[in-house]
Amino acid sequence: MANLPHELVDRICGLLTLDDLKNTVTVSRSFQYASERASGAYAEFDLTRDNAQAFLSLYSGRRWGYLRHVRFRTHIPPYEEDENDEQDEPDGGGSRKTHRCRESLQELREKDELFTKQINFVFTTLRTIENNVSSGKLQLTIYTPVREVHACPHRKSISWRLHLQTPDILPELTSVHALCLDDETIIDPLEEDKSLLKVDLRILIDLAIKLPRLEFLGCKLSAGSGWTTELSTEAARHYTRDWAGPYRDTRHDFAKALETAALPSTLRQAQLNFLYPLSAAERIDQSQKVPNLVSPAAYDPFSSSLRLLSHQLRKLELKVVADATLFWPADGAASWPNLESICVLFHISSPSGRWYFEGPRGDGHDTKGFEVTSASYPPLEDTSDDEAWDEDIDENGLDTSTITTRRFRVQPNDEVLVPFLTAFAKAASSMPALKEACLWAPLTWDAGDVDGDEDYDTTQIAKWLNRPLAWGITYVAPATFGFHPFPGQHYSESRQLWWTTAQWRPGDELRHLFQQIGDQNTELIEYWGHEKYDQKLALRLIFDQFEIFGSRHPDSPWPVKLSED
Repeated sequence: MANLPHELVDRICGLLTLDDLKNTVTVSRSFQYASERASGAYAEFDLTRDNAQAFLSLYSGRRWGYLRHVRFRTHIPPYEEDENDEQDEPDGGGSRKTHRCRESLQELREKDELFTKQINFVFTTLRTIENNVSSGKLQLTIYTPVREVHACPHRKSISWRLHLQTPDILPELTSVHALCLDDETIIDPLEEDKSLLKVDLRILIDLAIKLPRLEFLGCKLSAGSGWTTELSTEAARHYTRDWAGPYRDTRHDFAKALETAALPSTLRQAQLNFLYPLSAAERIDQSQKVPNLVSPAAYDPFSSSLRLLSHQLRKLELKVVADATLFWPADGAASWPNLESICVLFHISSPSGRWYFEGPRGDGHDTKGFEVTSASYPPLEDTSDDEAWDEDIDENGLDTSTITTRRFRVQPNDEVLVPFLTAFAKAASSMPALKEACLWAPLTWDAGDVDGDEDYDTTQIAKWLNRPLAWGITYVAPATFGFHPFPGQHYSESRQLWWTTAQWRPGDELRHLFQQIGDQNTELIEYWGHEKYDQKLALRLIFDQFEIFGSRHPDSPWPVKLSED
């Protein structure tokens, strides 16, 4: 047994159960190594400061090659309200500023410093192993912090972003081939003594440039930014408000970071979810204005920067608030020589504050975004308004159960949507390697609080109004797994284009642009709607199944697929 070829030993162990592998560990040295590898026992590790030494001891040798996934949870210590919040520094007039409700500038800096130290710890720990053994090949997942908060509700919904200070001092890590920055849990700050702290989006770029062999970049980051919650009471909306200023700034800062960043030439895949959880981006009052995230720029810097990031990719999956520059520059041209798969879920609101969809009678067609000003930032000290709201809920309680039902935007607003679709079609026709493309928007209908809702002819909207709906367009190249076979084909000899757009139809010019996608010498078959839904909105399930990193491509090495994930 000791003389068996290593390849054969690996194959034998790969076929054994975990119980059998426990027995083969003692057969020989080669069986020990192969059994450890096949068991997956060393494939993942949840790194903390407390177990860092054990991590170094365990993986500073052959087991480093077995490691596939390192997870790290950032942490901000619990916040307990105390007398210090009431006795803070005096202002210029001799009165004292208080921070019972609001974080001070010093607190924000301290959180940034603590967060930065933790990121430094992760990178230096992994680099310590890299200095002693050959390079590995793993995914690093960093989770955003959830903070316990035992204080005023103002302290639970924080709009200020956590920042990574001096990212240039981080060491390079050649073993990290996949990076994910994720919110791990969903927090309801008005129901729990917890706060999910949002991170500055540019951290994704600052970390990525320190990973010269990066192949996959992923994120799953907080939604609910800029919209008015479905909670109907003024108090609930006040406490859950996500101020537009920090939200606009983090998008612009991401774009600035990409202007000078040299992303790894190895980066080929990205799965970027900026609408997590999607339910939070849908449980909103669609009659209210949303912020203009573009101004003072002429176009959305965030969308444009994501387009630049995508140029070297082969696979891209996005969930995002974006405008047309996500696909096509405001001036000039663009190309994607390697992109094979793209799926974009776009929110029904645009970065400018206009909406891609309106009501069946044109409701909300002309709604424009509000401008982000100096008043769009949280105060850095308590205000009389804060105190008044706290007194109100002390006396009357905080109602978190009453909601408004103003979700009525299910009809395309051509004035806003057509330029977006045009840019997508132009981009897709500039992707010579394209195999599959999907652009879609999740829709919901619940319009009980909309004036005149009883006059809507809801039978023309969808068969199942109370279920998640969708609107979108999908392209699949020949010899590729199809979108769905009702109608359509899997692995067809033709190009296929699905218009899952209910009764809406594109104009001749827009339709022609979509017909230019793919090899013009190959037949194109277009499908209108889905036989199950007639010419009405489809259920979302058919789009949920079109996942670039899901069942369509089960053999993708990234992100890692382990039993706990």
